[in-house]
Amino acid sequence: MSKIKSDFLKLYRLANKVGFLHLLSANMLIQIAGFGGQIFLTRILSVEDIGTIKVMQSYLNILVILATFGLNTSVLKLCSEKVNEDEKKSIFSISLFISLFSSLALILGFIILNKLSLLKVDNLFVVYILLIPFLSITNIVMVYLQSQEKVKTISLIQSLSKIFIVVISTICAFWMGLNGYIYSLVILNFFTFVLILFYIRKEVNFRYFLTMTVSKTKKIFNISIFAFGSNLLGALLANGNIVIASLIGIHQVTIGYYSIAQLIITSMMIIPSTLGQIMVPKISKVSKDKLQVEEIIKKYRSRNAVLAIAISLFIGLIAPIAIPFVFGQNYSNSVLYLEILLLGFVFWSLYAPIGNTLLSVGRSDINFYVNLISVIINISLNYFLISYFGMYGAAIANTLTYFVAVFIYSYFFRKLFLKKD
Repeated sequence: MSKIKSDFLKLYRLANKVGFLHLLSANMLIQIAGFGGQIFLTRILSVEDIGTIKVMQSYLNILVILATFGLNTSVLKLCSEKVNEDEKKSIFSISLFISLFSSLALILGFIILNKLSLLKVDNLFVVYILLIPFLSITNIVMVYLQSQEKVKTISLIQSLSKIFIVVISTICAFWMGLNGYIYSLVILNFFTFVLILFYIRKEVNFRYFLTMTVSKTKKIFNISIFAFGSNLLGALLANGNIVIASLIGIHQVTIGYYSIAQLIITSMMIIPSTLGQIMVPKISKVSKDKLQVEEIIKKYRSRNAVLAIAISLFIGLIAPIAIPFVFGQNYSNSVLYLEILLLGFVFWSLYAPIGNTLLSVGRSDINFYVNLISVIINISLNYFLISYFGMYGAAIANTLTYFVAVFIYSYFFRKLFLKKD
């Protein structure tokens, strides 16, 4: 018993030292706030409105990836390395300004296409896409702070801003319905965006942007181009089923049921994802030592698997009672979607650490190829299965894709990185 207690205390001190507990508590707080906000929304808005929000979120997630262009990955990788402070700030500022320009260009192009009737979307979605620059730049800021191992700072910023946005936007939804919710999201994200920029004002300087050279730009984009492709494919993998369902004509009420199940899965990913956030900078520092990399990934992968299986079993058992109780009887139809997606969550937990490792050692190209194969499989399965089975087909397609991805990632990792010299 004393040995178990001693081992537990050592693990606790280590987790606290690397910042895992701070980041985990912040991420859990964010998820609880988001989850709580979603619970209130299901009580305030109709199932159809929830489905509409999910469709818009899916498109927005893809557009943010286009605006960021993989620069967040470049910042995380290059600013984690042992270089001087001016070089780090230069890389950060260059990436941030490029993302800002691309975000504004994307919004302008979208508005022009809509005005010319080349796109047919309602005015509410046009308002919603104004979130693109706020989300893309905030993402770059967060990974920069992560690269500097400022975990407590990340935790504080993420926690306070997310809770503020969730609480106020939910109140606006109660007063003004779906329109009030969307408009408040844009306004609130703008204010938090300004506050975040004020906090890192010393790091963000246009003179650093002017230090851009051909060699530095090439260095940044050599990583970001593959990361962009990989991130875009990842976004398509995560959101493609909703996009396909909306294009096929699946009713938004059905999408609303599915979105609740997907929300629960996303919330469950918080602990494995937090482990991954800690993992990237640690591996980046020893990326040239294969033995240390293998040792780190072995530990993280086993922890991910144990956590995922335990969480899945627990959620699977309580879901039939918990979902109707928490979200309302209208959402009882979400239970079966969740049961299918839980299996996919376990498969995801088996390969996610490999993807983080490849990112850490600068092999985003491998992530790109794996995601490309996975997306082709996923889109094909989604189109076929959704056409015949509706959103149940979407759940099955995602689970099968994650299952296949375990073997694809393992193959590439073994052959292209861990091969013996």
